[in-house]
Amino acid sequence: MSRGARPRAPVDHRGTVHGRVLVVDDMAANRFLYRAVLEDDGHEVTEAPDGASALSQVDAAERAGRPVELVLLDVSMPGMDGMAVLERLRARPDGGPVVLVLTAAARGPEAIERGLSLGADAYLTKPVDNRELGARVRGALQLHHLKAELAALRRDQTAMLVHDLRHPLANLAMLAEVLETDDGGRDEHLKFAATIRRTVADMTRLVDTILTASRLEAGVFAVDPRPEPLAALVEPTLELFLPLAARRRLSLTASLPPQPVRVLADARTLRQVLDNLVANALKFTPRGGRVTVSAQAEPSRVVVRVRDTGPGVPEAERTMIFDRYRQGVEGRARGGAGLGLAIARGIVEAHGGTIWYEPDPGGAAFAFTLQRA
Repeated sequence: MSRGARPRAPVDHRGTVHGRVLVVDDMAANRFLYRAVLEDDGHEVTEAPDGASALSQVDAAERAGRPVELVLLDVSMPGMDGMAVLERLRARPDGGPVVLVLTAAARGPEAIERGLSLGADAYLTKPVDNRELGARVRGALQLHHLKAELAALRRDQTAMLVHDLRHPLANLAMLAEVLETDDGGRDEHLKFAATIRRTVADMTRLVDTILTASRLEAGVFAVDPRPEPLAALVEPTLELFLPLAARRRLSLTASLPPQPVRVLADARTLRQVLDNLVANALKFTPRGGRVTVSAQAEPSRVVVRVRDTGPGVPEAERTMIFDRYRQGVEGRARGGAGLGLAIARGIVEAHGGTIWYEPDPGGAAFAFTLQRA
């Protein structure tokens, strides 16, 4: 097991995280008390009477594949004190476990400030209240557990993005090699050029997806809605995906209101929504199926739907299909990087609209709203 891959802490029926805790204190009576409180809470507790043995236990637990997840660390110990132990833990390649520093009230805020500056996650002041001890440890482990899950999701996300980028790059390299060595005629070269353009367009959309996801996550994503003809927003997406639909023997059509409808939209970002929804529909619609982009004009808004005749989203997955970094068991909710529907929701909500999934006996549909101009 790598240092970064820590086993998930067990969770009870109340959602409380239990973990492996190391209590470090030179006073045996304190260790006995803390251990009793934490074991009553369901944690697996070991003890160390000094800093050197604490570091040895952390290393041994790591080698055994059962790493310590939280250290309850006394500051005032003979020999290697708690601050020195904290520095050593934070110097580890993985940053070490969660550390709660115990400090006597007489040491004042200076000890607390120094512990936090060295990387302590929190502190407790002696004498420690049993209920506060239990609550602090539970809270710290819960946060640690959530951070580990997020890190794992990001690692998975990076791997998927690398895969999605590597494939079109390999295609481009192959086509460039063919063009350099091929003596074929102009028609053959034009065919290769068209493939290159499609590949570059795919990569551009992927880069736009990554940038949009990053801005949404950072809370700095913004749109500039302006009056736009709805047809002018839908047509580029249809033009882009019609060749793909033809290759897969799928019907891709639009059904828009007969009277022109204008909506308030940021054309560039809304194109991502339509591209994501149509690409997803084409990907999961079997050969001979249909994908339709339609719109329903209402007094103050327009409802846009992308409907297909592919398999629907299983009911158990419908509550999470718009969550970032999640993919459905069937893969129906996501393609590639696992960001499509999450980004679509972020963009639609930035426009003041809503997006949802509509189950359909004959397939699946995603719908979203835009304000009328």
